[in-house]
Formats: sequence, C-alpha cells, structure tokens
Amino acid sequence: MIAYCPTSRFHCPAEQSPLRCPITGAPLEFSDMPLFDLGSVNPRGVGMWRYAAMLPVLRHHQQLTTLGEGWTPLIADGWANLPIHWKFDALMPTGSYKDRGVATMVNWLKGLGYESLVDDSSGNAGASLACYAGRAGLHSCIFVPESAPEPKKAQVTVYGGELVEVPGPRAEATRAAEAATLNSREMAYASHAWHPAFLFGQMTVAWEIWEQLDHTVPDWIVAPVGHGGTLLGAWRGFQHLRASGVTHKLPKLLAVQAEPFTPVHNAFQSQSARIQPSMHIRTISADGIAISYPVRWEALLGAIRFSQGTTVAVVEEEVVAAHGKLAARGIFVEPTSAVVAAALEQTANRVIKPRDLVVGILTGHGLKNPPKS
Repeated sequence: MIAYCPTSRFHCPAEQSPLRCPITGAPLEFSDMPLFDLGSVNPRGVGMWRYAAMLPVLRHHQQLTTLGEGWTPLIADGWANLPIHWKFDALMPTGSYKDRGVATMVNWLKGLGYESLVDDSSGNAGASLACYAGRAGLHSCIFVPESAPEPKKAQVTVYGGELVEVPGPRAEATRAAEAATLNSREMAYASHAWHPAFLFGQMTVAWEIWEQLDHTVPDWIVAPVGHGGTLLGAWRGFQHLRASGVTHKLPKLLAVQAEPFTPVHNAFQSQSARIQPSMHIRTISADGIAISYPVRWEALLGAIRFSQGTTVAVVEEEVVAAHGKLAARGIFVEPTSAVVAAALEQTANRVIKPRDLVVGILTGHGLKNPPKS
C-alpha cells in the first residue's frame, strides 16, 4: 500500500509514512488497497478479519492480534416514525467502535517493530489502545484530559496502560502525546485521529453493513462526529465498494455534532470552505465528540457535500432525552451515541423520509459513561 495526502501530490511507502503530509500538514490516507472481492471474504474469519484479504496489515509470519472485534449486530428498529437499523458498534471488546481502527493500527505498528504506543484520548480510544497493545505484548501510554469520565480512565489502567492526566481542554492532551513521541524510534504516536491505519480499519463497518443488508447500500448513514473517524471510515468503505465494482451507489451522510463543539456543522451550514475551531472548555455528556478542531475536517466536509448529505447540531437536553429513550428500549449506549437518535428526531420526515433505508451507528456502550445517580 501507499500513503498519500489528498491535498497534495505527496506519496510514500506506507511503512515509511509520517502521520502528516510534509508539504501541507494534512493527515495521510492509504491508497492502492486491494479491491474488495466478495469471493475473498472468509466466512470463518474472526469478526472484521473476515476481510483480511482486503486488510493487508500483517508482516510475513506475523500472528494476528485480535479479540474478535467487528461483525457487530445490525438491529432493525423504529425511531421518530422512521424505520431504522442500528449498527451496534458499542458491542466491541472494549465497548467502543474504535476497536476496529485500533486493532488494525496495532497490528500494523507491531509489524514495524515498535515496542511502545502512545495516544491522546477522551477515554474510548485510549482504553482500546491499552487493550490491544496489551494483547500484542506492547507498552501503551495514554494522555487523557483530567475531565475524562472516570470509568474510561479506569479502563485504561485495568488493561495495564500508563495513564497520564493532562489539565485543561482536550487539545492539551494531544500536545502532550505529540511531545512524548517526538523523534522517538521505539515509541509510536498511535493516533486514532491521525494514523491512516486507523481510518483503514474503520472502513470495515461499511462492508459489514453492506453484507448484513443483503448486499444493499443504505440511503443514509448517520453517525456522531468528533474527529469523524466513524463517518469518514464508513464513507471510505462504501467508496471502496463502488471503486471495486461491487456496487454503484453511495449513501448520503448525516454528521451529528453536539453543542457547543460544532465546527463541522457550522462550516457546512454556512457553506464555508474552512472550519473555525470551537473554543470551549466546558464539559458535555457527549464527551467523545467534544472536539474543537477535527483533524480530518476537510475530508469530512468534502464527503458530506459529495454525498448530498447534511449536518445536525444537538443540544444537551436532546441528548439526555434520547439517551433515556434508547435505554428504555433496551439499547444502552453512552451519550455520544445518543446524539444519533436525537438528530433523527430533528430530521425525520423533513430530510430523511420514511421510505429511506437508514443506518445509525451507535459507537459506545452505556457503561462507558453511565448516568450520575
């Protein structure tokens, strides 16, 4: 595979690629990936590794590091007078959708010989990295905001990860993680926001949805957006299906953000070519998407516009109400996932029609950030 920058002509072998394009500073992506071949899907493969032929991240004779991540349920339901399918990615080994990208990234980095992996996180990515690093026999160091939910911080340490709490907003944890890995040959910055292998793994959610819908592309994909790995990964996955000649359709994208962290929503609705960071420090229940400056904002805006999709911003009261209504139906997710249900209530019969085939991605389990008693 080749790593490339969508905003420049920079290309390099993927194993040599930095996390940023040296010309533009933009995040890199993989290209020259194997085409999606239904005949190469291994029905006996574990979880998302049924697609191992399309995920060439292992070195020669390297043993796969996995906990069975992927192949999560697709649940038929109804919401806001709309038929809906929930893609329940909360049912991952660590209770978060991030296990897809992290498992892919850890296998990639282990094959390159790194011994220690570092990330900054509000909790979910850090817990996932600590888990899979431990499974791979590697050390992990996770920088988190002091305000991150206690269950998420506890999950990092229970997996044996080194937890470093950083005062201030989420961006300060990023700065600390980048500084720790600067010029290190043994320690890799395993960033779920920046690393192209993470986004590569997230593509598998699209392939699963397509298979679970009997080889059908949905009309809409609805997902929470912080850095945007869920939505952009799904979009890349459906793009790859079309580029491989497997399907001729792409879904529309509905990107959901939570007030006051709405830089993508603001840029889309104002038809701006750039985003303005959301300079806020207050905490919100949807902590997983409390991102002031999404790394892949340009690709996200391009994908939403190309898909003829849209964005929605929800407020705290809507998130809390949707969270409770989902739980009452037996679907216990963290508030970050509940923004999807809140957004559907805003768009039902206005943007999304009852005849549309809609998939909402639920990204994290409710035990990650349970309600305060």
